[in-house]
Amino acid sequence: MHMLSDVYYQTMRDLRARFRMPVWIFLSLFQPIIWLLLFTQIFQSLSQLPQLGTASYLQFFAPGVVVMTVIFGSAWAGMGMLQDIDMGILSKMLATPVTRPSIIIGRVISAMVMLVIQAILIFIIAVIMGVRLATGVPGVLLSIVIISLLGLGLAALSNGLALLLRRQEPLIAAINFIALPSVFLSSAMMPAQLLPAWLNTLRHFNPVDYAVVGVRDLVLQGYVWPDLWTCLLVLLAWSAAGITFGALMFRKKAE
Repeated sequence: MHMLSDVYYQTMRDLRARFRMPVWIFLSLFQPIIWLLLFTQIFQSLSQLPQLGTASYLQFFAPGVVVMTVIFGSAWAGMGMLQDIDMGILSKMLATPVTRPSIIIGRVISAMVMLVIQAILIFIIAVIMGVRLATGVPGVLLSIVIISLLGLGLAALSNGLALLLRRQEPLIAAINFIALPSVFLSSAMMPAQLLPAWLNTLRHFNPVDYAVVGVRDLVLQGYVWPDLWTCLLVLLAWSAAGITFGALMFRKKAE
């Protein structure tokens, strides 16, 4: 019970800090809308291609926007940890009876809460713009499970990197090195059949692509269980790896 109460406190502390920044909330919600409006116009000519699987690039790209939002949101989760390190808050926490795992678990959970809220809003906006969900509300819920696994691993990885690197400059460089290439090494913006052969091979080693494929199946086709089971297993392994790295870094570098 002590562990659960500590996790709750750490989660609420981080969420309160996020909600006290209205500019951050506005920009984090407005950016996916820009993606939906801008990229769907830039790549609208792709709607004529049979590989797209739909008559609208918006329909194809909306799942990619959901996943991209998770990537760019969870990848920056470590910045809060870095701020606590710089301000001496982490050192003070470690001097209290708080359970050590709750410090990083609470941060990861708060990042997940924000990402789930963003994902739901993006789905609502996409539906208003004309996207049709093949699996309806149950598909949205399963999509949230998929992106939560992706974001969980990435948020834990980001916090682990913050503890390892201890400075903003290398952490920002590491986040940019991971986040943006992972989007382009996936089928988020382009059908896999149109990707170069080498890129199509690399995307099979990218957990982001499995999330994109899983969410896109739920939006466009329905419950394609072979894809969904593969997606869930890969993302479970990814989240476990991220959590392991974050916990290891906290154990070695937090003191």
